Amino acid sequence: MKYLFLLFSILFLKISAQTEVKGLVVSENKQAVSRANVILTDTQDNIITFVFSNKDGSFLLNTDKFGHFNLQISAMGFITKKYSVSIIKRGENVDFKTITLETDKVKEIKEVVISRTSPIKIKKDTIEYSAKSFSNGTEQNVEELLKKMPGIKVLNDGKIKFGNKEVSRVMVENDDLFEKGYQTLTQNMPSKPIDKIQVLKNYSKNKLLKNIENSEGIALNLTLKEDAKGKWFGNTILASTSYKENMRQGKLNIMNFTKRKKVYFLLNANNSGLNEMNGVEYLINPSSENDVENVGTNINTLSTVNLHQKNFHFNDKRTNFNNDRLASVNYIYNFETDWKLKFVTIFNEIENSNYITSYNRFNYQGLDFVNNEEKTWKQNNRNIVGKIEISKEFKKNANLQFYNKISSLNENNNNIFLFNEQLNNQIGKNELFATENRISYTKKIDSSRAFVAVGRYIFQNRPYNFTDENDVFSHILNNPDAKKVNQTINSQMNFGGVKLSFIKKYSEENNLEIQIGNEYRKDFLQSDLQVFNSDNIAVDFNHSGFVNQTDYLQNTAFGQLKFSKKNKKWNYGFSILNQIIHSDLNQNKNDGFYVSPTANVGYQNLKTGNFNINAGRRFSTISINDVYTQYIYQGSRNFRRNNTDFIVLPDYNFSFAYNLGDQLSQYLNFNINYFRSEDYLSNNMIVNPNYTFNQTILVKNSSTVSSNLEARKYLKFLKSRLSLLGSYMQSNYENSINNQPLINTNFINWKAGFEMKSGWTKWVNYELGYEWIFNTISSEVNSNKYINEKGFFNLYITVNPQLRIESFLEYYKFGNTNQKTTQFLDIKANYTSKKYNMSIFIQGNNLLNSNSIQQYSISSISESLYTQRLIPRHVILGINKSF
Repeated sequence: MKYLFLLFSILFLKISAQTEVKGLVVSENKQAVSRANVILTDTQDNIITFVFSNKDGSFLLNTDKFGHFNLQISAMGFITKKYSVSIIKRGENVDFKTITLETDKVKEIKEVVISRTSPIKIKKDTIEYSAKSFSNGTEQNVEELLKKMPGIKVLNDGKIKFGNKEVSRVMVENDDLFEKGYQTLTQNMPSKPIDKIQVLKNYSKNKLLKNIENSEGIALNLTLKEDAKGKWFGNTILASTSYKENMRQGKLNIMNFTKRKKVYFLLNANNSGLNEMNGVEYLINPSSENDVENVGTNINTLSTVNLHQKNFHFNDKRTNFNNDRLASVNYIYNFETDWKLKFVTIFNEIENSNYITSYNRFNYQGLDFVNNEEKTWKQNNRNIVGKIEISKEFKKNANLQFYNKISSLNENNNNIFLFNEQLNNQIGKNELFATENRISYTKKIDSSRAFVAVGRYIFQNRPYNFTDENDVFSHILNNPDAKKVNQTINSQMNFGGVKLSFIKKYSEENNLEIQIGNEYRKDFLQSDLQVFNSDNIAVDFNHSGFVNQTDYLQNTAFGQLKFSKKNKKWNYGFSILNQIIHSDLNQNKNDGFYVSPTANVGYQNLKTGNFNINAGRRFSTISINDVYTQYIYQGSRNFRRNNTDFIVLPDYNFSFAYNLGDQLSQYLNFNINYFRSEDYLSNNMIVNPNYTFNQTILVKNSSTVSSNLEARKYLKFLKSRLSLLGSYMQSNYENSINNQPLINTNFINWKAGFEMKSGWTKWVNYELGYEWIFNTISSEVNSNKYINEKGFFNLYITVNPQLRIESFLEYYKFGNTNQKTTQFLDIKANYTSKKYNMSIFIQGNNLLNSNSIQQYSISSISESLYTQRLIPRHVILGINKSF
C-alpha cells in the first residue's frame, strides 16, 4: 500500500510543479463564457495542450515547456483572440486575468474542432472521434477500431470502458440494436462504413429524462458515412488454415440503416479459437439495470451446478478450442405515427473443449495428501433468443414501452476425467427456458419534472440431469459396488415487480428522486441423487441427506429517496432506501424493516484536481442456492449444502476517488475502497482424499481494502503516451476445516506496471507494457507468497498504403511453477486493394508453438499447480470482401 501512496505523491508533485497559464473568459457584457476553447501552441502552430473554460469562464492550462508560445481563445459566436506567451522558466505562473471576447456579428462558429494529430470534437456531453483519423484500413470490425481510440478501452470479454466507466450501450445512428449485448455488434460489424464514434456522457436511454434525471451513464453512438446510409452494404470474411490444422472462419454481415428503418443480418462461424459470441450471454441472461425504468436487481439466470470449466486462468484466445455458429436478425422500424418496433432474434451454438492437468496438495493438522487430475471438459450449448419491443411516443411528453423476451438454452456436457489415474466419465444435460415481460410508462410533466411507472415479470425453469462414473460413493458408503452417481435437479423462479418514480430537477444543479415499489420472488428447488453399480442396478442406501425440496419466497416493499446538489465546485448527494422484507422458507416466516443510507461529497477544481467521497450501509438477502439444507453433488467429487436459515446480510462501504487532468491528455486517477461485512457466508470444508463436503456457514466480520492508481502523460520528445498503473487489494476472512475452529486468513495482492503507446503518424508505431503481480497469503496454519509477471510488445509497420504488418509479442512468468517463461508471437500481414474493395490477410498465431502454460495458486490449507493446454501454432489465410 505504501508504494502506491509513494507513487501517487511523486506524480502529484510532478504535475503540480508545472507552469500554470490561467485566466477568465467573459463576453462584452461581462457574462462568463463557458466551453470556450483555449489552445496553447508553439511558434510553428503545433498544439502543446488545450482545455475548455468552466461554467464561470475560468480556465487553467499546465505545461512543463518553456520558451515562446501563442495562446488562442475561441468560442461560438465570438471573434477569436490570440496572445503571445513567454515562459522563461519552469514552474512560473502566467495569469491573463480577464479576457473579453467580442461578439462575431458576421460568422457564427457552431463548434470548436481540434483537427491535428488527433481530430476530436468536444461538445457539451459528447466527445466525437473521426473514424478515418484512427483507422489504417486493416480493422475487420468495430471493436478493432475502438481499440485505437484514446480514452476507450476494450476488455477481454468485449465490454467497453471510457475512462473508468463501463459503456452501457452501443448504438447505430441513435438506435440501439443489442442493448448490453453490444459485443455481437462491435465484434462483427465492419468498421469501414463508420464516419464518427460519439461518446455520450450523462446518457439517458429514455430521451424524455435527458437533463432531468441525474445520470452518469456512458453510451457510444456510431454514425455512418453518407454513402452508406439507406443502402444495403456489408462484408464477408473467409479464412482457413491448412487441412492439417483444419481451422476455419466464415462471417457474413448484411445491413441497411436509414433514419426510419434499420436491418442487420449476421452469420458467423469459426473453429479457430475466436470468441465472438459474448453478446449472447447478456441476451439470454436477464441481468438487471438499476435505473428508473427497471425494477428488480441481481436477478440472474438460475444456476445450481456448473458442469463445464472454460479457460481456468488464462487468456481466452489461447485456450478456446471451439466450434461456434451464430445467426442473428435485428430489425428496427420507426413509424410516422411515433410508434417504434424492434425485434432481435439469435440462434447460437457453441462447442468448447478445455484441457487441464492439475496437482493439488492438501496439508492441515496431519492430513497430508496429493491428488493428480487430468480433465477434458467438452460442452455443447445451443441458445435461441427472441425479443420484441414496441414503444410509442405521445406528443414528445410521454412514452410507453413494452417488450417480451423468450430464451432457450440446451446444454450437453461430455467430460473425461482421470483422478489419480482412475478413469471418471461425466455426462450431463441441462436446459433453460426463460421469459421476461416489462412495461414502462414515462410522463414528462414539464422541463424539470417526470413520472415513471414500470412493471416486470420473469419466469425461469432449469432442470439438470447428469451422471458421474466414479468411486466417490464407494468411499462414502463403504460399499465397493457403488460405481456411478446420477443426480436430477429442477429449479424454478417467478419474479414480479412494480415501481413508481418521481424525478424533479430544481435547477441545473439540484435533483430529487422518489421511488416506491414492491418486488416478489418465489423459488423452488428440488434435487435427488441415486447410486448404481457397474451393471446400472441401483444401490440401496439412506439417501435422505442428498434430497432437497426447498420453497423460498421473498417479498420486499421499498421506498427510496435520492437527492443531489451542486454548489459551485462542490457537489453533495444522499439516498435512503427503506425496505420491509418478508420471507417464507419452507413455512419458516420472517419479517424485518431495514434502512440503507448512502452519502457522497465531491469537489471539482482544475488546478488541484477532483475528489469524491462515498459512504453507505447496505442490507442484502441470500439466494435459493444459499438455503437448501441437504447435499447437492457439484461434480468433480465435490458436494455442497447450507447450514444457514434465511438471513439479511449487513455491510458497510467507504470509497475515496481523486483525479487530476483530462482523460484525453495527461491524467492522474487514484481511488481507494473499504468494504466490511458484519455477517457473511463462508464455508466449512470436510476434506477427504477422495471427496470434499462443503457446508455454507454464517461468519461475522470480514473486510476488504482495494485501491487503484493510473497516471497518464504524453511525452512529446518520444511522441508517446506513458501510463503508470498500480493496484492493491487486501482481504481477510474466516473459514473452517473439518469442523475445527475458524481459521483467519489474510490475502494481499498488489500490482505495479506501465504501458507506453506511440502517437507517430509515420510508418511505424508501437505499444508495450509490463506488469508485476505480488501475491501473499497468510493464516494461522500456513503462509506463502509468489510473484507473477507479464509483458507485451506490439509493433505496427505500414510498408505502403496497401500493405501493413503487425506483430504481437507476449511474455509470461508465473511464480512457484519451476517452469521456463512462456512467450507468444503472432504476426499478421494485411494487403488492401481499393480497386476490388477487399483485403487479403495472412496471420500466424503462436508462432513459438507454446503448447501449455502453468499457473500456481494457494490457499490457507492447500497449494495447486494447473497446466492448461494451448492452441498450437497455426497460420491462417483469409479474405475480407466489402460490398
